[in-house]
Amino acid sequence: MRREFRTNDDELKSTVDEIKQTLDATNVTVTGLSDQMTDIQRNIADMRLAIENLTVLQQQQQEDDDDPELEDDAHNARGAPRGHRPRGWVPLGRNGRGQDEEDGLGKPKFSIPKFEGGADVEEYLTWELKIEKLWSLHPHYSEDRKIKLASSEFDGYALRWWDSLVRNLDEDGAQPIRTWRAMKEAMTSRFVPTNYMRNIFDKLTLLRQGVKTVDEYYMEMEMLMQRGRVRESLEMTMQRFLNGLNWLKKQRLRDVLRSWAFYTPRLYSAGAFDALRSLLYSA
Repeated sequence: MRREFRTNDDELKSTVDEIKQTLDATNVTVTGLSDQMTDIQRNIADMRLAIENLTVLQQQQQEDDDDPELEDDAHNARGAPRGHRPRGWVPLGRNGRGQDEEDGLGKPKFSIPKFEGGADVEEYLTWELKIEKLWSLHPHYSEDRKIKLASSEFDGYALRWWDSLVRNLDEDGAQPIRTWRAMKEAMTSRFVPTNYMRNIFDKLTLLRQGVKTVDEYYMEMEMLMQRGRVRESLEMTMQRFLNGLNWLKKQRLRDVLRSWAFYTPRLYSAGAFDALRSLLYSA
């Protein structure tokens, strides 16, 4: 009986040893696979970085070769052709600190409008509109180039404000401004009051012709509607125009205006002017 137990015990130990050996072999295999996966992930990361660098290089070369309005004075001074890269030049990844051609502004042949950051809201809105027109003419510009070109013509308060904003973001470890859209949001937050749209609507509601000519009155109404992004039916716009006229109480003028089949407020304004002049002559 004891001999039988010893035999079973030996067999059990043998089985346990085999299982341990199998587990050890499995652990070795898993460790090897883990190392291989780590190597594969590292290779994939290197490939992604290489692809990003090639993409950046391609975009930079395309800007140099395809944009007739940019001049690279640094390359021209050395006699190098446009888009030429010195031997050993390697672009860095997103977090790299090295310089490439995107770090230089070049000299665009068009002029960037200046912005001084005054208290006049319309100064900023007009500047932003001009910049947007420039970017629409040069859609291949990178976001970094747009930011650098736009800020290159800051002066006075705007220059100091922008420099302080960039420096504070860097010192606080915050996300830097990397896109033109983010730059616009920051500038709108600073130079456009939060009650700007409400003031526009108030001015539009209270607008009257006063001492202005009919054309001047209509142009002011049209500009306020554009700034407030007002979209309404033609009938509502015509009624708004009529309500602000000095001659609204003269039924004859209203009858004349409503009897003419004008299809745009601009023509309606010209008709109102003719009617006013006719009434003045007949008075």
